[in-house]
Amino acid sequence: MNAWIGRLLALGIGLGFVLVLEGILRLVPGLAPEPLVVELAREGEKSLHTVNPSYPLRFFSGTIGRQPPSGMLMAPYPFVEPLPENLFRVIFAGGSTVQGFPHPRRLAAASYLQAMLQDAWPDRQVEVINVGITAVSSFAVARTVEDAFALRPDLVVVYTGHNDFYGLYGAASLRQGGDSVLSKRMYYWLMQLRLTTLLRTVMGRFEGEEGEASESLLQVMSSSGAILPGDPRRERAQENLRENLHQLAVFCRRQDVPLVLCTLASNEVGFAPTSAELPDSTSREERQLWKEEFAQASALLGEEGPNPTVRVRRALLHLERAEAIFSQHALLHYLRGKCLVGLGEHAVAREAFIRARDLDVHPWRAPSEFNQVIRDLAEPTASLLADVEAAFYRVGPEEGIGWELMTDHLHPSLAGEALIARTVVRALRQGSGGTRLDTDQLNRLRNDGEYHQLLGHLPVEDLVVRLSMAELLSEPPMDRGNESQVARLMREGKVVWERLSEGERNGYDHWRSGKGVGLLTLSVADQLFARQQFDRAQRYYRAARREEPFTIWGDLWATLRWGRCEEMLRGSLGGDARTRVEEGIERARFLALAPGFDPTFQPFFMGYARHLLGEGEAAIRHLEQAALEKKIRQQFYFDLLTILCEELVAVGRFDEAEGYVRKIAGEQGQEAFERYLLDFIRKRKAG
Repeated sequence: MNAWIGRLLALGIGLGFVLVLEGILRLVPGLAPEPLVVELAREGEKSLHTVNPSYPLRFFSGTIGRQPPSGMLMAPYPFVEPLPENLFRVIFAGGSTVQGFPHPRRLAAASYLQAMLQDAWPDRQVEVINVGITAVSSFAVARTVEDAFALRPDLVVVYTGHNDFYGLYGAASLRQGGDSVLSKRMYYWLMQLRLTTLLRTVMGRFEGEEGEASESLLQVMSSSGAILPGDPRRERAQENLRENLHQLAVFCRRQDVPLVLCTLASNEVGFAPTSAELPDSTSREERQLWKEEFAQASALLGEEGPNPTVRVRRALLHLERAEAIFSQHALLHYLRGKCLVGLGEHAVAREAFIRARDLDVHPWRAPSEFNQVIRDLAEPTASLLADVEAAFYRVGPEEGIGWELMTDHLHPSLAGEALIARTVVRALRQGSGGTRLDTDQLNRLRNDGEYHQLLGHLPVEDLVVRLSMAELLSEPPMDRGNESQVARLMREGKVVWERLSEGERNGYDHWRSGKGVGLLTLSVADQLFARQQFDRAQRYYRAARREEPFTIWGDLWATLRWGRCEEMLRGSLGGDARTRVEEGIERARFLALAPGFDPTFQPFFMGYARHLLGEGEAAIRHLEQAALEKKIRQQFYFDLLTILCEELVAVGRFDEAEGYVRKIAGEQGQEAFERYLLDFIRKRKAG
């Protein structure tokens, strides 16, 4: 008895010591897990916040060294508080599909949803915050939504399940905390402790992990290996998805915030699956016969020439013989679907393609059981159901979902992104109170083409999507069986390239080479501006502003150049254009207070903006201050000199204008530009 009392006492003392130490460590800011929302700046009663791009790091604690796989940070989303009284805020959570990959985030389903809801509710200010994180399972999505309630949402939309095998905290990923959701929650909680962070940091330094190269997502996922039919991890992933979504639904219901659960769509017709090997119990004769039948079917489908129907029927016969020996070969069913399409039996072909997807031993795509879990959960948990898969089937061809709505195995095309958003909007017909949409409100929605244009769809981004998807499908294990799709994507990319203007091509090359600020739309816009293609350049500057609001380059610089294009095209800024520039000035004031802002940029931006607004005296004052900074003279010499000369000449300060030209253009070695501006000054001086 005394021994047990001693053990309990020792345990209590140990736990008490840990709790005291944890309490002390909570006073050390650097040990805290990354928050979802951070404050960047405050001015008076207003404050600038953003969704924290480093937030996903908390999910990688204790997984693969100290670094997550490359490309796995979520996108920032800046916003100003206090919020408008009529704001309707939506949280859209999920994986890379929600994030928008491979499209820019302004063309993700969340952006389409915001535009559509704004049309449906013109008297409200609608905001959809995209908290998608690449490669995370439903476990991490559920935790993200819980943290996202700090944003005070009016509606939550969740699209998750594709990553519940290989994604972080998935059933087949690097093990985080065991098999059950409860054990994963305990593990996740332990990984957020300051004491754990401290120990991991110290151990990491001793082990030399500081600078360790980060693996790609594909490498990490592939390292988990194949998941054969009947593998217990399949049932485990299904149960984990069910439990995570159920917990999330209960959480949202307690907060009295409606939840929309989305089923998942994937490319069934266009993406070849990875297949299991024949079981060891197969006899040598059966194995040889299966290989011969499958090889003959593949050869027949690869042939060209007359009588294609005859070849397809013969191929189908060979596949049926092979299936009688081994029926769980995913690629066999995929080829069978191709045969049935060739024979016009589209409905039966769909069943074959779905069977192929469900048997894929690298289940990058959610199997049928996952969508059934989502459908079964919706009504009992009082959640709204957005049946995305059913919507894709209705819009796509009869044989199933393919390249019409997909860019790869599971990421939608722009048409697919818009369809996801439209399906969520339609699900709100079943809502109640302030989240319900009626027929009149739904009739206000525009067509997809108008939304593409509104959100800034640009041809050069079509090129990037095709080339990046060709690269993805060229990497193992996705390369097997998808060679023809890689060739198709490369051909389509070539067609897009040939349709681009010289300025767009140069902008793409500039971006591809790693020069500039890394934003494709801005790189292209600057090249178009240099060629005085102001109308086309405006489209790209406008897209940059949508893509990276509250940033120096993507927002402030793009706003200035957009306004300059407007000035060059129309002589002056109209009402809407003036409003955009004035809004840019307000954002600049916030950014000037944010960490990392270069104060030398402020007078240049303000002078440029005042010039666009026709406030010459203020423009000169700011621009002359900007001209004192060597960094500004180097980086912005073209715009700085051009606008400063225009303003100085307008008030008769010709000699000073000439002095600035000789100093700055000469300093930068721009002799031709110097001669051009000096000639401009002399002509104006001569009257």
